[in-house]
Amino acid sequence: MDSETFALVVGGGPVGLSAAIELRWRGVPTMLVTEHTETAKHPKCNVTNARSMEHFRRLGIAHRLRSEGLPADVQRASAYVTRFCGHEFGRLPRAWQDWPTPENPATVSQIVLERALRDVAEQQDGAQIHFGWKLQSFTASDDGVVATVTRGADGETRQIKARYLLGIDGASSSVRRSLGLKMIGDDGTEPRAFMGGTMLSYYIRAPGLMAASGRAPTHMTWIINPDMRAMMYAQDGRETWVVHYQVPKDIDWKTVDPKATIRAMLGSDLEFEILSGGPWTGGLSLVAEHYQSGPVFLAGDAAHLYTPLGGLGMNAGIGDAMNLGWKIAAAYEGWAGPRLLDSYEIERRPIGVRNSQLGIHCTKFMDGWVPPANMEDDTPEAERTRAAFGAKVMQDDQIQYRSVGLQLGERYDTSPVVWAPDSPTPPDPWDVYDPLDRPGSRAPHFWLAKDRSVFDEGGKDFTLLDFGAPDTALGLAQAAQQRGVPLKVLAVDALPDDLYRHKTVLIRPDQHIAWHGDTVADPLAVIDRVRGA
Repeated sequence: MDSETFALVVGGGPVGLSAAIELRWRGVPTMLVTEHTETAKHPKCNVTNARSMEHFRRLGIAHRLRSEGLPADVQRASAYVTRFCGHEFGRLPRAWQDWPTPENPATVSQIVLERALRDVAEQQDGAQIHFGWKLQSFTASDDGVVATVTRGADGETRQIKARYLLGIDGASSSVRRSLGLKMIGDDGTEPRAFMGGTMLSYYIRAPGLMAASGRAPTHMTWIINPDMRAMMYAQDGRETWVVHYQVPKDIDWKTVDPKATIRAMLGSDLEFEILSGGPWTGGLSLVAEHYQSGPVFLAGDAAHLYTPLGGLGMNAGIGDAMNLGWKIAAAYEGWAGPRLLDSYEIERRPIGVRNSQLGIHCTKFMDGWVPPANMEDDTPEAERTRAAFGAKVMQDDQIQYRSVGLQLGERYDTSPVVWAPDSPTPPDPWDVYDPLDRPGSRAPHFWLAKDRSVFDEGGKDFTLLDFGAPDTALGLAQAAQQRGVPLKVLAVDALPDDLYRHKTVLIRPDQHIAWHGDTVADPLAVIDRVRGA
């Protein structure tokens, strides 16, 4: 074979790069190939959510990613306007600062995020990050995968032998197609007033736009008037934006004049430059029928495609990568049981289905936004009309941003590698997060000291919180050592108020609770369950 590795990641977007970083951080021999020669030049995702930032905090790169986001003077809010330089009729600030997490969401353009992640990945010891190499084919067996890749620059072909292959190669995933797996759900054919059917996305530079608007800058701007629906995301907080425009029904997108359309959105004759752009499909709510086939796994857009309202697509993919990463590391280190890797699909596919519903839910509200005919007039009556319309729009649109339950409330209720929960299944609201001391749930965050989260003590291994049951903790630690499972015992002086009900809590490497209790009858049984044996 030309090359050999333990994990082969196909795809160099933010999820593929995150997977490669996670695996190398855990010491797993990893190779990444992507047909693209460079990171994204056209922006897509604009917010790295709280759960993703918690994962990046664990990897030690959250601060860097946050520092490369939008300037602090750009308000994290949605402005609702008739045109960018028209009338503002609503403004909805984010409420992230109240969330029970050590890491609030970060507003950072995917262009910047991918560039930073690639730099991190390439700086890791033993990094094998290969841009410009396309997967041509692969064969899979019980022993692993043999993949054929070709370098686009000169046509050189190589074979790579890997124990596992991670297909993180986007919406049109060649890995998924090779496996013959279908995407199930809403394919975007149902007509929608916004974010349904054919959408156009343009990346523009307009240096004087913010000043011309006369408004305080926000990271997101909605443009709603009787003629069009559009939205704009600030990319650098100064002069670049990505614009999303709904192509009217029965109009061929190729006949749309980009310059004239964008000028109408802006409501100004200000000069601007189109840097890139093209069509995409809104209204999607698709999830792959399976996330695994033997030694091959799917993650990110290869596994699920969402309408981007709520910003869950890339972030759900990062969650996929972090769930799978520690399990592949366990297989590499030799302590994984036969059910551990099979738990990936059981845990993550229900999350994929759950998260796919938010964008569609939001578009249904938007169908009811009927812009008043006079909303652009400069009259007191029109001002009152705009105020009433804005109140309705902001009320409807809150669900898109109040997604703390979706982000921090991920649970693996049916997982075969967590201890059976000892309480009835609670509700799973999208907009509310109640910390749950429950096997399968994300462990509730609390501060051990200033700027020191309990998550910061976890590192790569299982963490056993000991709130005053040293004998129980010792028994589990000895059982973990006997099975070769890396485990750190963290003694905490007192139970955090209302967060944890038991004196010992076993937290997985991905910060989800695996088991809890005051005593344990059979420590080996607990350890065997959580390692998939």
